[in-house]
Amino acid sequence: MVNWQSILAATDFSADARRAAERAALLCATAGLSRGAVLHVLESSWLDALKRFSLRAELDQSRTNASWVLDDWVATIRERSGITLEPQVRVGKVLNTILEASADFDVLALGARGNHPLRDFAVGTTAERLLRQTRKRILVVKSEAATPYQRVLVAVDFSSHSRRALAGGTALAPQGEIHLAHVFEALFEVEMRYASVTEETIQEYRAKARAQAEADLQRFIDAFGVDDGRLHRSIEQGGHVPTKLLDKVREIGADLVVVGKHGQSLTEALLLGSVTLHLLTACPCDVLVMQ
Repeated sequence: MVNWQSILAATDFSADARRAAERAALLCATAGLSRGAVLHVLESSWLDALKRFSLRAELDQSRTNASWVLDDWVATIRERSGITLEPQVRVGKVLNTILEASADFDVLALGARGNHPLRDFAVGTTAERLLRQTRKRILVVKSEAATPYQRVLVAVDFSSHSRRALAGGTALAPQGEIHLAHVFEALFEVEMRYASVTEETIQEYRAKARAQAEADLQRFIDAFGVDDGRLHRSIEQGGHVPTKLLDKVREIGADLVVVGKHGQSLTEALLLGSVTLHLLTACPCDVLVMQ
């Protein structure tokens, strides 16, 4: 289990970033987080350009405007949720400043799309760099924060990263359903077909592989100690893992998917490209990436 206390929402004042801030407030209200903050970063290179051209008034106005807008966000969110987020305006390189600020928080929340492609926090270069450079848990918010998370899909491969993913899902959805999804591979099935092994033998082999996956999943659940009454299990064989997970998301109507940054057998770079980033791009609901 985890005991998260704080969340930081990074914003570029886009619509999706606002959803991230609203979700942060809702999590403070429903998941026991005691501190929430919203951060806007003024790009230092742009401000330096204003300095070089002696545009002091424009420089001061930019900082003032950012503070005004952020304060207005905080006030509106407080009226809707009863939660007061701490406004932060910082100057610096966007990526580095977000990383520095998030060091004081348990979770970093980002909107799925930003106002500018080069500053998009959740899909693309900036997000990939964030995921590779930090061990922070990153919550990518895509939908309106209308209700607490109710149906959470956790991708499971029985690794330590899967255990952290399950812990993250239960932390952000303390009252929600938890759906564990595991995709197993019956090793050497293709080779068996090439070797003209009978279909009956292959089916027996596949059944044994499924039984082993089911036993591994039960051991995983028992070791974690979560209330079995709120758990739902799904075991699928083979195929493209992200597609399988997306199919399950749609089937159960998940509002949050939790995935580990690493996997059991793939390198970090490979998993980040093939599974996690695929889900960040294609998943219709929010995604929590556990480090």
